[in-house]
Amino acid sequence: MTAHRTDLITGVAIAVIGAVYYIATFSIQETANIVTPRTFPAIVGIALIVLGLFLAGQAVFRHRKATLAEAGSGSSGSIESTDAAPGEEGAGGVVLEAPPEPQVRKVVLQFALFFVYLAILIPVGFLLSTAAFLMGLTSIYAREKWIRNLIFSVVFAVVVYAAFVYGLAVYLPVGILG
Repeated sequence: MTAHRTDLITGVAIAVIGAVYYIATFSIQETANIVTPRTFPAIVGIALIVLGLFLAGQAVFRHRKATLAEAGSGSSGSIESTDAAPGEEGAGGVVLEAPPEPQVRKVVLQFALFFVYLAILIPVGFLLSTAAFLMGLTSIYAREKWIRNLIFSVVFAVVVYAAFVYGLAVYLPVGILG
């Protein structure tokens, strides 16, 4: 199965799950408040629909672009690879791409980080555990940009903490800082 087809199926599945989730929010009883118990689940459902459709649309766009590129290269009558370096013309062999890095290991590592985050959230506190979790998560994909990852992790944790504590009056665990 190609990456385009996998993304298309995943996007459609996410959109369907989002639609079912959104429809299920109508069974939540409303209150007289502006923000009701149904508000955040409805936002999540709508976000799932939008992101699923975006992923599916992106897969269709990439597939069409790849199809047009193949049609364009096939009409020239050339059988040599366009990716070959100028010095490789005389080789006449097939150039194979290196296999991509296995994504399974990164996904497993993300889940492991998430479960560690859940385990240390209460005893360590929201600020420190969230900053450490985000630092680890961003380092999976861009280890060499550790300064950017650190700044993002700390700023994001502080902004979310301030928004919940001072904006919404929802107290988050302070842990060892409190």
